[in-house]
Amino acid sequence: MGEGFDDRRRCKRYGIKGIRGNVRFLVDLKLINISAVGAAIETSKRLDLNREYKFMIDYKGTPLEARGLVVWSQLVHGEKTKEGDVVPIYRSGVKFIDIVDEKTIKLMNFVEDNRVRTPERRLGGLRCKIATPQDITVGYPYEYLVKKISFSGMEIETEHALDPDSRHEMELILNDKVLTITGRIVTCMGVPSEKTVKYDMGVEFLEMSADVRELLRHFIDTLEES
Repeated sequence: MGEGFDDRRRCKRYGIKGIRGNVRFLVDLKLINISAVGAAIETSKRLDLNREYKFMIDYKGTPLEARGLVVWSQLVHGEKTKEGDVVPIYRSGVKFIDIVDEKTIKLMNFVEDNRVRTPERRLGGLRCKIATPQDITVGYPYEYLVKKISFSGMEIETEHALDPDSRHEMELILNDKVLTITGRIVTCMGVPSEKTVKYDMGVEFLEMSADVRELLRHFIDTLEES
């Protein structure tokens, strides 16, 4: 990390090994069809089978959140960019999980407002095609390795570059517990390796719950004692 970030450190940092986490990076995707139990989507990155993702649908200015499990995924075609490059397009089937009554009502209102009047019969219920494209994002869990950590931030290594000053919801896995933290990317520097370019990034912790703060404090205390 740069000297500027070192000067702003509020807490002592400790070098660690074996600690990993995920960054939920939001990207655009195309919603093909949807029902109360699942959806078909298209993305430029293949979603991992049997992995949970967090979806957000903007319905009349109100974000509708749902967690979904990817049950199938396949390459369907390629699209050319303005530069002439071909980008692969994947289509995936998602099964919604943890949908409570209030969320289901909002979801069905969204379906009714945006569906084509020729619904498809699918296993698991009626599925409707979307009449007009909607803005929808999915959180890709990009994995990172923690190199240093303190109570106010950490230094991580990842294969995906993130813009300085951008904010992201991050998962930090400590002692088999998943801690959810909002972090700000302070620095991002490419580090060439044998097979690919990796990135060292400085992350400032911005938001965390009281429970997460206590778990992090306990973990830092164990590092001080060792």
